[in-house]
Amino acid sequence: MFKQQSLTSGSYKRALILFAIPLFFSQLFQTLYNTCDTIIIGYNLGDLALASVGAVTSLFDLVVGFSNGFGQGMGVIAAQKYGAKDYKGFRRVVGLSILLSLIVSVVLSVVMSVCLRPILTFMKTDAAIFEMSYSYISIICMGLSITVFYNLAAGMLRAAGDSVTPLVILMISSMLNIGLDLLFITAFNMGVAGTAWATLIAQCVSLVVCVAWVFFKRKDLVPAASDFKWDGGMVSNLTTMGLSMALMSSIVSIGTLILQIGINVQGYLIVSGHTAARKLFSILNLPIFSIMMAVSPFVAQNVGAKEYNRVQQGIAFSNRLGLYYGVILTVIIYIFARQIVALISGSSTPEVLDTGELYMKTNVPFFPVLAVLLNLRISLQSMGQKTVPVISSVIELVGKILFTLIIVPKVGYIGICFTEPAVWIAMCLFLIYFYLKNPLFKEHSIAPRIF
Repeated sequence: MFKQQSLTSGSYKRALILFAIPLFFSQLFQTLYNTCDTIIIGYNLGDLALASVGAVTSLFDLVVGFSNGFGQGMGVIAAQKYGAKDYKGFRRVVGLSILLSLIVSVVLSVVMSVCLRPILTFMKTDAAIFEMSYSYISIICMGLSITVFYNLAAGMLRAAGDSVTPLVILMISSMLNIGLDLLFITAFNMGVAGTAWATLIAQCVSLVVCVAWVFFKRKDLVPAASDFKWDGGMVSNLTTMGLSMALMSSIVSIGTLILQIGINVQGYLIVSGHTAARKLFSILNLPIFSIMMAVSPFVAQNVGAKEYNRVQQGIAFSNRLGLYYGVILTVIIYIFARQIVALISGSSTPEVLDTGELYMKTNVPFFPVLAVLLNLRISLQSMGQKTVPVISSVIELVGKILFTLIIVPKVGYIGICFTEPAVWIAMCLFLIYFYLKNPLFKEHSIAPRIF
């Protein structure tokens, strides 16, 4: 039904953009229903309820980020097999990835069910919102297995060059999520728990539709029974790459969670304003993340096809796109930030709006730095370098911890706002150095460019 995009031949610019467009809309719809959660909660349940969801967003991102990172890492191996036209090897990767994902999802579910309340206490969640926060995140964690397997199925489709099908499936579940949000909150009066149940049901529908599509329309990707046979070498490779990318994502998320502690002690109005700003941040960051997601299979497939010059051309082009977008967006934000924060939060409280506006005006100007950082980190992973990206994530973690412990107590919320830009700059310089020294380019006498 959908034409598969070739990432290893033709114009690399065209290939990246055409592959990234469906990814952008996939991210847009995913962010849309998350943002609709915020809007519906803000308008119908007020600042306190909005803060209760915002207080645990970083925890949710940590758990989901780990599971998604694990799947994305295995997707890199799959994309390399597909780029090398080793379709049997691709199906073996899918089969073993399913087994490994089952193990990961069970472990995550057990850990979260046991540790959730202590974690919320550690995060210094305000007593006024503690039970609402727990109600929301506990329901979300019930669906971790669903999230893990949906992202695995969608990731394998993307590894095979299909970024359109996951978009269509996500569009369906997004509309369902928004409809259920309105039903559960406004008609059934279920509070923030209603939002969590809406998300869980929508994710379940996404998984069922995605798996059905693969079985009926992409049978060439479906592993045979023999593909599930345990292969120590392949399992080791998949686990190493999966854990590398999962740890990279988790370390970043742990840093954000630590930073959230510094936000939670500022009071629920600050938390509410920051929550609205982060939702806006997520929307505006979609083009950057979409290009990054396209870069991963692009680099992996071209490494598999031994098109190394094409690899560095695609990365440089992606960085240029991030630079142009960041400059234009900064101008827009400095004019309209307050109005957009008010629209998303549904609040007219000055402290809420001041908080959201300040966050956007201190973070958006550094979007070009963030774009280069994300593109280089995912590219190094996709080229098989597992250590450097993880180290860069450790730098982010340490930076956020130091800011939270030393800077934020002295200067307040303004310290929160400047934490991430400072860390982005440090990590970007770190990754640029190792990217330019990449042995893959040196071995084939290729001079890589950043832009």
